[in-house]
Amino acid sequence: MARGIVHLGKARRHPVEPREPAQPRAADVLSLQLQAAKEILAEVFGITLDEVDEMIRLRRKEQVLWPERFWLGADESHGGDA
Repeated sequence: MARGIVHLGKARRHPVEPREPAQPRAADVLSLQLQAAKEILAEVFGITLDEVDEMIRLRRKEQVLWPERFWLGADESHGGDA
């Protein structure tokens, strides 16, 4: 069986410059960081990733339910002058 040389076209006169590696987008980096944090939580607490998601969801719900400030005392005006 005879082997021939495959012609690939004209040779380039200039060398090909290497490209800089593409920088990941900020959203991609944050997504990877969140995934890593979830995996760490799952390992620390000995739970599944689904349970970590549920834990985060419940924690966010708690933060919404709590007021920004607590007022002490019987003063209904919340003005601070008792």
